[in-house]
Amino acid sequence: MAIALHQLAIEAAGQRPEGEAVRCGNEALRWAELVLNSNGMAHALNGFGLKRGDRVAVFLTKSLRVPVAFYGVFAAGGALVPIDPKTPIDQAVRILRRTGARFLVSEVSRTSVVTSLLAACPEIKYVLGLNCDMPAGVNSAPWSTVDELASYSGPDLRIGSLDNSYIMHTSGSTGEPKLICHTHSSAIAFAEWSAREYGLTCDDRLSNHSSHHTCFATFDFYAAARAAAATVLLPPAAMMMPASLAELLERECITVWYSVPTALVQLLLQGNLAERNLNALRWVLFAGEVFPDKHLRALCAILDHARFSQVYGSTEVNVCTYYHLPANGAFPNPLPIGQPCAGDRALVVNETLDRVSCSEAGELLISGATVMTGYWGDPERNGRAFVSRSEPGGFEARWFRTGDQVKQDDDGNLIFAGRTDYQVKVRGFRVELEEIESALLSINSVREAVALAMNGEDGDAQLCAVIVCDPLVEITERDLRSNLQHTLPPYAIPSELHLASSLPRTPTGKIDRKALTLRYEQKTEEWNQSA
Repeated sequence: MAIALHQLAIEAAGQRPEGEAVRCGNEALRWAELVLNSNGMAHALNGFGLKRGDRVAVFLTKSLRVPVAFYGVFAAGGALVPIDPKTPIDQAVRILRRTGARFLVSEVSRTSVVTSLLAACPEIKYVLGLNCDMPAGVNSAPWSTVDELASYSGPDLRIGSLDNSYIMHTSGSTGEPKLICHTHSSAIAFAEWSAREYGLTCDDRLSNHSSHHTCFATFDFYAAARAAAATVLLPPAAMMMPASLAELLERECITVWYSVPTALVQLLLQGNLAERNLNALRWVLFAGEVFPDKHLRALCAILDHARFSQVYGSTEVNVCTYYHLPANGAFPNPLPIGQPCAGDRALVVNETLDRVSCSEAGELLISGATVMTGYWGDPERNGRAFVSRSEPGGFEARWFRTGDQVKQDDDGNLIFAGRTDYQVKVRGFRVELEEIESALLSINSVREAVALAMNGEDGDAQLCAVIVCDPLVEITERDLRSNLQHTLPPYAIPSELHLASSLPRTPTGKIDRKALTLRYEQKTEEWNQSA
């Protein structure tokens, strides 16, 4: 049984050496090839002097090199620090400095960016993947070194299940990016649960929709490896064109899809799914944001042969609860986030951290196998994020505070009830931004909507909303306000409504609220430029 993530690939190669492991466009790696190349990466990193626990930043665009680098870092005994290739330089520098990464894996196409990183981060002493002049004191080797050192035998290291496996960064949309640290054990616990719960087999083909620096990649890569299944990397260009993405899903015979709801809504509205043969698709998983009910029901009707699941959990806990939608489409609104995954426990508490009654809303705490060890180098934040509670027998259990408000339904399923930080005060009233968005989305011609709260001069929040409507339907701000008057109290109706043709996205496909907030602060009226 694997105790480290790279051993999942080794086991898959033992089961299906010639089976396809990862595909990107017209190129693919078999499981045996993936292990061979990742061992070459590990030998190259160890040759640089990498020791167990050293942090290795991986700064790559989406390609077959990504899984080679990931498994290579694990095999070398390092802790992976995946950096989104679209990350602004200043933020990438902060991540590198805070993690203390001395090793960087990149590629020739990123040379100019890497040069800037090296100038700002003298801590980096080793660069793998570039063959150009380096600053004094920095050693480098090209990607061809990986091929030269490729071997079916990896480094002889004692790697423990509680060793750090990866440190993921958030977008930093609310300030300084959080650095979330997982062990091999927490990542494998999620991979094994996922493979078992969704019945993954070697015949499955999983889609990799999001950027590889996000928690979605944990499912896309490691759950696939647990089952010796294939992962298909969806190119960013295809994701910008839903019709092309739908064609790719058909051509690649994708069997399991996992993304944020926004990506699925785009497929539904612009992908011409009814014209595609998507019979291979057997399970659709979504997480990360609320799925508008009208869009979810429409998608379930088109893909009526597939199962649907809502999974819940932040990067800090991987996935910790899940809910399988009934096959007959008779699911409730709001949709539950379900019950804890095997190996995890959920607790709902009030402001004094006492357990609440079943029908009462409170903050969700999670304890169990999939939870992170903590935020890297941030004891103050860890002190706020975790709480200890006494268990029967005197045992102290460590619980992560999600910050999400939930309550239980009559079936024992957890219902998401919003976030404390999405609550704003308007003229003395508490308003949930998600309630405003839900009201807007209930209007037939509205496809997407985001509610924002800006600081008002009197200390109250000033509400505004950015809305994407059906381009074939003519609708005015007056029409929208008239509809909202039937669903929202006067104080919750945004003072400003902006119509846009599209909305900006984060690397996972979520709506980028930070970008919209900045556009509002700049008093820009051209909201269409936010896409």
